[in-house]
Amino acid sequence: MKVSVAVIVYSVIVSALVGRVVASDVEPLKENTSVIQALSATNKLATNGYKFLPGQFLYHAYMHIRVESELSNYTIGCDGALITSNYILSVTQGCLKVGSMQTIRNGTAILAFKENMWEQHISFSGSAINLHPYKSIGLVRLDTPATLNKYVQPIRLPMLTDLRTYEGMEGTTSNEYRSYVRNRVMSNAHCSQERPNFNATDMDICTDRYIGGAFCSASLGSPLTIEDENGVILIGLAYRIYYCDYNYPTVYARISSFRDWIHNNSDYKFEHCTC
Repeated sequence: MKVSVAVIVYSVIVSALVGRVVASDVEPLKENTSVIQALSATNKLATNGYKFLPGQFLYHAYMHIRVESELSNYTIGCDGALITSNYILSVTQGCLKVGSMQTIRNGTAILAFKENMWEQHISFSGSAINLHPYKSIGLVRLDTPATLNKYVQPIRLPMLTDLRTYEGMEGTTSNEYRSYVRNRVMSNAHCSQERPNFNATDMDICTDRYIGGAFCSASLGSPLTIEDENGVILIGLAYRIYYCDYNYPTVYARISSFRDWIHNNSDYKFEHCTC
């Protein structure tokens, strides 16, 4: 039965949790059976997901962002997706945007996180962060290009001719803890019904925690992908996350709504359908 309770939205990264989780409605990869145990006494859908396989999420980027203010200095940790060897795409909330009394000085992007000798640490400056003027998405330009290899590769974005909503498709969300979960993509109308005081727009895309589980270790900027006959495509970046005690949908910035802005502000070259 769905829980009707007050909503608490994450404003920082969801903490990594330890424990057992129940199997979700989405079958794990056959070669990876490590998993799922219950993390919440009140929500049997709570899960820390499935562990990465080596080289499974080649595009996943984890960032340490150093912030300065008059009172203190601190570091933000958040996720994003490598879209070219020079650019990472992420979100503003809890990641690329800080308050008016704070300044992002610099940061470090970590690619192939915990892949031993293949891990890459690439710096970037605060001035290399480009925020969308109105919506919750931003770009990071790396100081030096990422070295592309069998552990690090950029992710494809939806083609200019791709007008799909992705409703009903299986979406995969990954995080810096080297785990992932699969949830069904919802319609925006259904998402708005399931989330109190929220109206999903064409800039949003949502996933259903009842089909796949409540990802306890999802973090802001976590990439959402689908896979079709042409391969894996980035369709969203998480920017509204609930505690895993609740089963409200997770909301992502819908990448296809920002294609013009991404094209004009990065070196990503969008594909055209050849069909």
